[in-house]
Amino acid sequence: MMGDNEGRRTPLLNLGVQVSMRVLTIGAAMASMWVMITNREVASVYGIAFEAKYSYSSAFRYLVYAQIAVCAATLFTLVWACLAVRRRGLFFALFFFDLLTTFTAISAFSAAFAEGYVGKYGNKQAGWLPICGYVHGYCSRVTISLAMSFASFILLFILTVLTASAARHY
Repeated sequence: MMGDNEGRRTPLLNLGVQVSMRVLTIGAAMASMWVMITNREVASVYGIAFEAKYSYSSAFRYLVYAQIAVCAATLFTLVWACLAVRRRGLFFALFFFDLLTTFTAISAFSAAFAEGYVGKYGNKQAGWLPICGYVHGYCSRVTISLAMSFASFILLFILTVLTASAARHY
């Protein structure tokens, strides 16, 4: 009798964890995207004004578009996870979508992080100077966006592991 009750609770517990983590992932990805999109600062260097915006960097644009894709895919898999609890054969497809979404999240984070690193520290060998000394607020907001992006990746990675485990058991 106890084994019967535990067997029913396990899929519901799994669903609760899946739903909670997917909602957190969507929140982190949307926060990362929103902070990056609204990030803009104007600075003056040696009397010449310049503007720092996310859209001037292909890596930051990629981060924004990838976060949009992560939100959409995670919303799709949120519905799919609810269906997978009732139809156990759907877990492998859920795992596959989670894996693709995780790859998208880490690739976007990596590209944007590399761009942010050059912006903050420069590259002496290439002759690129750091710009964060001139647009400190812009760089701070990029850091916040990257932190939220990394949080969404970590959540997606954990979700992928949980989904793989569930696919193996069901």
